[in-house]
Amino acid sequence: MSHDRGIAVHVFVDESLRKRYLLAAACVPVSELSDTRVVMRGLLLSGQRRLHFTEESKQRRKVLLVELCGLNVRVRIYSAAGKPTPARSAALDALLADLPSMGARRLVIEGRGRSQDQVDVRQVAGAQHTDRTVRSMEYDHMKPAEEPLLWIADAAAWAYGAGGDWRRRADPMIDDVTKLG
Repeated sequence: MSHDRGIAVHVFVDESLRKRYLLAAACVPVSELSDTRVVMRGLLLSGQRRLHFTEESKQRRKVLLVELCGLNVRVRIYSAAGKPTPARSAALDALLADLPSMGARRLVIEGRGRSQDQVDVRQVAGAQHTDRTVRSMEYDHMKPAEEPLLWIADAAAWAYGAGGDWRRRADPMIDDVTKLG
């Protein structure tokens, strides 16, 4: 199911580097933010501070994907060829261009360290300068332990990048894939 364009969403972004650079943007309706966070925190095992798909067992990944696909969350994947830095820039530009049509009210990108985050800040500022809708949107970098909705993007990027059966299992939550280059 795709979100209606009239529904306000918050967008949570993570990345994965495979043969191609993948940027996953999980769109969560504003009305469901709190409930979805509760569900995500409830998926943690004892001692876990966050979900990170690369650290989960094969069986646990399967269980988690069933849970995630049952949420009212849609994920867009941006897949870019080339070296990671320009590929990431192209993927982020494509996402920024799509945000107004997605009904985005807030963008949260997983923090990658101060210097890397500053690159994102400049890129988002450029989009805010040229698009009034993007300008009015809130924007943050957060650590995965602080924002459980980032875990959805992490899972989607991992599963899509893994391909095969993993991609098939994640497909119900993936709304769109944009291939760049």
